[in-house]
Amino acid sequence: MSYFRIILSLTAALFLHTSLDAVNVNSQGIKNRALFGINFPGGTRSYHAQEKAVLSISKQEYVTAAFRVIELNIVTDGPAMLRIYYSRALKAGELQAALGDAAEASGVPGSSIVKTPLPPQVEAMAGRGSDIADSITSDTVIKEYPHATHAHTIEFRISSRSELLELHDELRKHWLKEPTFFLAGQIVNPDENPQSELKPRSLGGTLFTVEE
Repeated sequence: MSYFRIILSLTAALFLHTSLDAVNVNSQGIKNRALFGINFPGGTRSYHAQEKAVLSISKQEYVTAAFRVIELNIVTDGPAMLRIYYSRALKAGELQAALGDAAEASGVPGSSIVKTPLPPQVEAMAGRGSDIADSITSDTVIKEYPHATHAHTIEFRISSRSELLELHDELRKHWLKEPTFFLAGQIVNPDENPQSELKPRSLGGTLFTVEE
């Protein structure tokens, strides 16, 4: 490979990092290789932890009386759990459908639940959730005291479902050390960078930045 092509490849690696839509992954973003970090938009929210302290990385999706939520949890051997989530107000009939699904899963016929109007108090809670969603920014953490308050939980809210799923996927791949191609310490496309090497990912030293 010519000197000029090497310079182009290195430059591409430095600027591209990982070609993702909403999450930038910089495998050399933190000088201390024992740590990893997550930065969020706005410059006022971030999270850092030791790689060796991570016990689990999980995601789940559920509904409350007012919201549909998908969340990413990182449990460490320290006192606090990280919770990153996306939520939106329930659409009309969504809570009723969820109740019907739950009833059928437990062996109770759910058709009567779906057809019967919800109690006014429950409908009011769903409406209140919609009003709250309209009045807050997309990264504001929503807590309904005391039900949604969890001791020792670090919480962040991000603006889209796809962002959350992408962040979970990248964190999981790095924690499991799934191999990929690197050049100058950055993940690259091997077709565009023939000098790249196949190496395992690592949480340690990596900075994940949510772009939007």
